[in-house]
Amino acid sequence: MPADFRFPPTCELWTPLALDVNRAGWGNHFLAAIAGLKPGVGLEKAQAEMATIARRLEQQYPDSNAGWEVTVVPLHEFLVRESRPALFTLLVAVVFVLLIACANVANLLLARAAARTKEIAIRLALGAGRFRIIRQMLTESVLVSMLGGAVGLLLALWGTRLLATAMPFYLLSLQKVRIDGYVLAFTLLISVLTGLIFGLAPALQVSKGALNETLKEGGRRSAPGGSRGRLRGILVVSEVALALMLLVGAGLLMKSFARLQQVNPGFRSEKVLTMEMSLPPARYSKPFQRAAFYRQLLEKIAALPGVQSAGAVTQLPLGGRSSTRAFAIEGRPAPPPGQGERIGAGHRVVTPGYFRAMSIPLRRGRQFTDQDAEGAPGVVLINETMARRWWPNEDPLGKRIALYTSPQTVGPWLQIVGIVGDVKHRRLAAEIDPEMYLPNMQTFSAAMFVAVRTVADPASMAAAVRAQVRALDRDLPVSNIRTMEKVLADAVAQPRLRVWLLGGFAALALILAVMGLYGVISYSVTQRTHELGVRMALGAQTPDLLRLVVAQGMLVTLIGLGIGLAGAFALTRLLASLLFSVSATDAAIFTAVPLLLALVALAATAIPARRAARLDPMTALRYE
Repeated sequence: MPADFRFPPTCELWTPLALDVNRAGWGNHFLAAIAGLKPGVGLEKAQAEMATIARRLEQQYPDSNAGWEVTVVPLHEFLVRESRPALFTLLVAVVFVLLIACANVANLLLARAAARTKEIAIRLALGAGRFRIIRQMLTESVLVSMLGGAVGLLLALWGTRLLATAMPFYLLSLQKVRIDGYVLAFTLLISVLTGLIFGLAPALQVSKGALNETLKEGGRRSAPGGSRGRLRGILVVSEVALALMLLVGAGLLMKSFARLQQVNPGFRSEKVLTMEMSLPPARYSKPFQRAAFYRQLLEKIAALPGVQSAGAVTQLPLGGRSSTRAFAIEGRPAPPPGQGERIGAGHRVVTPGYFRAMSIPLRRGRQFTDQDAEGAPGVVLINETMARRWWPNEDPLGKRIALYTSPQTVGPWLQIVGIVGDVKHRRLAAEIDPEMYLPNMQTFSAAMFVAVRTVADPASMAAAVRAQVRALDRDLPVSNIRTMEKVLADAVAQPRLRVWLLGGFAALALILAVMGLYGVISYSVTQRTHELGVRMALGAQTPDLLRLVVAQGMLVTLIGLGIGLAGAFALTRLLASLLFSVSATDAAIFTAVPLLLALVALAATAIPARRAARLDPMTALRYE
């Protein structure tokens, strides 16, 4: 920042930041400012003032600030913007499961109300008002809903603890999730509302029955059709449609996760131990001291029994950290300020043994050696993507690049001596970026990750490796000790969590939908027992009854599948940002899931259908 820069009056700077511009480089745009808005100041006003400042800086410093803008974003939005699509998807899944469960309960209440038709008729005949009957039915419905909410709270308490222990600490901050007063109030509200809403239809149905007809002998026999039958059918159709949408979403995420796990990260993760360390400036102020420490440490580690190779790097692959440096290519002019961005690439400092320790292949040229030290000609390694992007029709070996140290100044020329394989440094699902590697004997980094390839279990070598660190510096802390397999597993932890949760919701939705379908068909068979007896007395055979009952169940299922497919085509667009190498309308998923749901529904209807086919005609004719 220039000396005369001041934050606008709408902001209060929380923590002052001392920055040596001459040392850091005026063209390094790597900082994000955090400020608190003053009371009464909106985001729009702060954005307008920061945009004015950005234009003023562009005029004052055209070499480094041309084309740069300032975007004011609320801190909460900045922190959760990557998690928002996944959280919204899970919220939709929870709502769908809740609706399916409520539809099931409503169906059970309808069946129970039908069984109590004569009881309710007697109550009405004795002077009970319709409102009183409705109030009684709603009270029972809300009581059932609140008992379910209480059980759900207990399961949520256990489930959040399980997720917090099973997932990495940085995922969704699950360690901080607690069942507090807000959760209790929300659960109570949802329980009461669902009890009222889904208990209202059965209450209205049972309270408006024809009193005289119901009190007649045989009046308790209920026709399978009518408004109650149609309502039960609508509820089952809704369950099937919602279950299909959840199953399609879960199928897409599972296929995406399977594709993600098949991605080649560019290195071999098995039998590699990693740890992070940072040399304190007070004791390692000279560049040669840092280089000497890492050289001695890696020599000691490589000499341990069971160690194949050892190396160090400033940023591990898939470690969540990245840095980019602008560079110039010898013989190619750089774009003038404000007329195009300078080319850049990922930047990592490595020791000579790093590529062997990580099994990153050398495609052409050579790797770093101990001769690539201070005073020797500057060298650099690049990855295949960088070679293809900036030297598509020529051999990059022997070419020279230079890193920018300021907007108009480059450092010493570095000769490209080798090309290594591409590595997934940011995320497995991300495109591979151009990457360059510099030798630590010429760049002298203080903070590095040590990678140790072993012949046995790498975790068993942690104590021996730490002992070598203490032998050189007993006060030097070592952190983030983990295997590369753990690093790789953590890199797919968020997609795995999404698959587990949405898959669990989809499985629960499938079970509930099948239970609802089975309950409705089973109840329908019971209600139609007399009718089925008449059909058998008139000559209907077992296959005829099977077709009759199965057709009723499959008709409801097919209608639900049609509605669910239409809804899935619309809602899976929300999953597009969460998918990897899978279309949101993947034909295989949209074909397999409905077939699976149809087969499960067929099995659910077959059980009551077989029971209907085994009815004794005489018993069925006498059934009331």
